[in-house]
Amino acid sequence: MNDYDMKSIRCCKCDKFVGELDYDAVVTLPKCGRCANPLPEGDDKVMYIVNKFNKNPQSLTTPLITTA
Repeated sequence: MNDYDMKSIRCCKCDKFVGELDYDAVVTLPKCGRCANPLPEGDDKVMYIVNKFNKNPQSLTTPLITTA
């Protein structure tokens, strides 16, 4: 097997190079790591979810129950 028996695989969304496969292999809609899992890793994930669902971030600073 030489280099000519391989074909390049690119992401279907962003056209980034993903890898090489045998020429006769069939891949349907290949995705790179970022397109397959678009959520950021680590501590950033919490703020991303809060910002996605809460349009007004100032409402998070007010207490939910006020005692009078």
